Amino acid sequence: MRISLRTFIIAAICFASRAGAMTLHECLIYAREHAHTNVVATLEMEEARLEARISASSLMPSLSLATSGNMSFGRNIDPETNTYDNKKTLSQSFGLQISLPLFDGLVSINNLKAARAAKRQRTDAAAESRDIISLNVIRAFYNVSYCRAMVTQMEEQLERDLRNLAATQRGETLGTRSGADTAEMRAMVAADEYELANQRSLLAKAYLTLRSEMGMTLSAEPMELEEDSVAAPAPGADEAFVHPRVAQAQWAVTEGRYQLRAARGAFSPRIYLSAGVSTSYYRMVGAEVVAPDFSRQWHDNMGQYVGFSVTIPIFTGLSNVNRVKRASVELRRRKVLLEKAIYDTAREDAEAALDLANAETELVSARARLEAETVAFNAVQRKFELGAVSAIDLYTASARLATARADMEGKRIQRIINGIVADYYRGVPLIRQ
Repeated sequence: MRISLRTFIIAAICFASRAGAMTLHECLIYAREHAHTNVVATLEMEEARLEARISASSLMPSLSLATSGNMSFGRNIDPETNTYDNKKTLSQSFGLQISLPLFDGLVSINNLKAARAAKRQRTDAAAESRDIISLNVIRAFYNVSYCRAMVTQMEEQLERDLRNLAATQRGETLGTRSGADTAEMRAMVAADEYELANQRSLLAKAYLTLRSEMGMTLSAEPMELEEDSVAAPAPGADEAFVHPRVAQAQWAVTEGRYQLRAARGAFSPRIYLSAGVSTSYYRMVGAEVVAPDFSRQWHDNMGQYVGFSVTIPIFTGLSNVNRVKRASVELRRRKVLLEKAIYDTAREDAEAALDLANAETELVSARARLEAETVAFNAVQRKFELGAVSAIDLYTASARLATARADMEGKRIQRIINGIVADYYRGVPLIRQ
């Protein structure tokens, strides 16, 4: 039994999701195959492919087999004497016909080209849908990374404040600390516990969101994730890259052009070639006259024919005129949508470049702030241990350090996401094979 490469990759990813950590690349591949939006887009691509086949079938000959049977009662014409009688007559006819369109104003050809353009348009629409889902997965993936970092930070902060609380309680027992300091430390520990519970709740929601974007079974249980996008350098930009949104709009304009040509072709004559063979069989029911047997009549009554049919539209209630006008308006609308797609893509590309530059600047500032806040907190922590500052001063320094760490982690994550988005608009694929 043969197993396709696609099936093997999906099975390997599913196994990895259960047995070990999933990287961002593996999450993106899983979402490409399982996200509901991507599955629907794949089915729509299949529909467009079948529509193109249906349009192509209009250019092919049509072959039909027809048969009919008739039982006549009462007064009828005798086929042998051509006179009226009251006999019952059983008659059957058989025919085989082939019809070939020779010319229809190129309507069928333009409809076929329009269907092919629609198929390419649907392919680009599916690509855009996959890219949107991939960007959502990337954001959800790094949101999990951020929430995990926040949980780790709060756990470390809670552990540190518990040690400070124990030291403060010992100092109160020895008379070097006041009861107010102990109360302040208890309040800090309580605040840490509350914030830790809140961050764990946010982490559970982040896991749920990531699974939802990937199309996995919904659960808030932790996932083993591993960052891998930073380690692998991004490939160079693709100079020939066309955003799927723009490509989709371009194919929509192409489809509109062919639809307009097909509408204009409805004014042309239509010529068809037809050919066929036919035969018949009859007999009198209950009559003394013995009719020839079936095989004899099949041969004797056999006939062949070839013919041409020409249809010239003269007046169709202005339906063809209005179809041409409607197709022309639709084409103009699609051209405007193409201009809008190009404009929006250029704007998003410029915004992505600005966001990346700002993220890099903010990351440098966040690192410098974290270093300064760390030094300041260590100094306050040392003074608190020596009894030179109060618990309120320690709480203030701790809050500033926690804010700096959270800001640093947020800027690091934002720099990664902005870099991926900027590379995407330069032609770097989101899913790197």
